[in-house]
Amino acid sequence: MLTTCIIYDAFPIIVAIIIDNNKFLDTSTIYKLSGTSKQMDNIIVNLPTQICLRKSFIDDNAILDSLKNATIKYRIVALNLSNKQIRPEGVKSLTGVPGLWTSLTELDLSRNEIGPDGAKSFAGVLPQCSSLTHLVFNCNKIGPDGAKSFAGVLPQCKSLAHLNLHFNEMGPEGVKSLAGALGQCQSLAHLDLRCNQIGPDGAKSLAGVLGQCQSLAHLDLSSNLIGPDGAKSLAGVLPQCSSLTHLVFNCNQIGPDGAKSLAEVLPQCKALAHFELCCNEIGSDGAKSLAGVLPQCQTLAHLDLHANKIGPDGAKSLARVLPQCKALAHFKLCCNEIGSDGAKSLAEVLSQCQTLAHLDLYANKIGPDGAKALQECYHSVQHLLYF
Repeated sequence: MLTTCIIYDAFPIIVAIIIDNNKFLDTSTIYKLSGTSKQMDNIIVNLPTQICLRKSFIDDNAILDSLKNATIKYRIVALNLSNKQIRPEGVKSLTGVPGLWTSLTELDLSRNEIGPDGAKSFAGVLPQCSSLTHLVFNCNKIGPDGAKSFAGVLPQCKSLAHLNLHFNEMGPEGVKSLAGALGQCQSLAHLDLRCNQIGPDGAKSLAGVLGQCQSLAHLDLSSNLIGPDGAKSLAGVLPQCSSLTHLVFNCNQIGPDGAKSLAEVLPQCKALAHFELCCNEIGSDGAKSLAGVLPQCQTLAHLDLHANKIGPDGAKSLARVLPQCKALAHFKLCCNEIGSDGAKSLAEVLSQCQTLAHLDLYANKIGPDGAKALQECYHSVQHLLYF
């Protein structure tokens, strides 16, 4: 296997270390800016900048030994330690590796066994990560206490642009602690808080600070039991997120009232291009609320409303406005029980939808009549799924 590492001013920047069976591979080639090359012992590097221990499960000592050897001569800019069964004591030891933290730009510690104690230890070194742009820390069960530890130091990570904390059992208390810090993270562009059971109270806490996150472009709050009240709280602040292009709000039990609250502010989200609202039980009333504003969403290109029980009436409401949605290219409406009447309503307008390239109507009980109506306009959409 032949890989490369670019050297700047004779100071190597590791772009990737792949460690098999707890040992460095022993063959690599270094290309200097001058064009010359030489062999380097006991390490293999590869673009893009990332260290990844390839073995699925590896003990903390092996990780520490590998990293200590690497940091003696090389500046590590990205580190992937996902799914390595790292425990709180391992995190504590990891934070003591000299020369590791100041150069990191990307760090993945997801899917370990870090917990709140490990999160607290890790938070102690975060202020040293002045160049860190990407932090992936999902699936670590850090809980509200771990979230509180993060909250105390995140504002010091001035370059942080991508933060993934999904599936961490933070709850409303943890998100409340975190919210105060997020408002001070001026570079934050991507925030993933899925599956944290934040509820309506946690949503309200986030709503109090999201307006300060002027760089935020991607927000994922799926599977958080937010409900209609939480949706209403967040809806009030979304227009202030002027950079928001992606909003993912799946599986939050917001119902028709929550859909109505979000619909009222969608036209004010001037940059929004991607909106997911699947599995929220919005029903035909929620679909009608959205239909009333979709033509005003001039940048919306991707809309996912699957599994919302909108029925034939909801499909008819949406069909009436589809030709006016000038930017819409991808529309997912599967598993909505629209029946043959709903399918026919959509079929009647598809030829007028000039930008629509992908329409998913899978699992909608459209029957032979609905299928026939869609077949007749199949040429109007590049990808049409309705079986």
